[in-house]
Amino acid sequence: MADNQDPLKQLWLQQEVVLPDISQVSKRWHKVRLKQWCYVALDLFGLVIPFATLWLYSEKLDRFTITLFLSFMPLLVLFVAYITWLRRFSFGWSNASTDEHIRRLLKQIESNIKIANLSLHSVWFVTLLMVIFYAGLYYFEVFPEDRFIRKLTLTLGIHAVVMPCFWIWASRRKKRFSQELTELNLLLHGTNS
Repeated sequence: MADNQDPLKQLWLQQEVVLPDISQVSKRWHKVRLKQWCYVALDLFGLVIPFATLWLYSEKLDRFTITLFLSFMPLLVLFVAYITWLRRFSFGWSNASTDEHIRRLLKQIESNIKIANLSLHSVWFVTLLMVIFYAGLYYFEVFPEDRFIRKLTLTLGIHAVVMPCFWIWASRRKKRFSQELTELNLLLHGTNS
């Protein structure tokens, strides 16, 4: 009978239980899955561009450019395959149990952090690749000097705008996903692990 008289227990039992809005959770999940599929489509499209460029313009391209394209294509294929593999947790699990859903959600957030980290590092890699490309074009005298300078100036201008924006975007995504992972772990386990 002493348990029935405990005011804290009585207060606890009188609290209203707020159930999650299943339709909102479902909508959010479908949005996440759609985003992941769009990212995969965009990654694959990015993979098609160099192949299409080689196919369509191989007669107009110089040997150095073709060699550089062919050298980095296997790396590009591996990169896209790895990114797609990291996105695997968000594909096809609409009928999973709650425990399985939470486990996959944790894995997908961890994968999203890895993808954002790869995106951050791809900024310097693409910049290095452009330096190698233009150094090779200059060394092999592919273009007359005035045309080379115009192309280099245009590329540097584009890189000066796009790469910092891409870096900021990837950095914010990495921070957001890290925060989501921390919050989910705190919610599930009461820890930051």
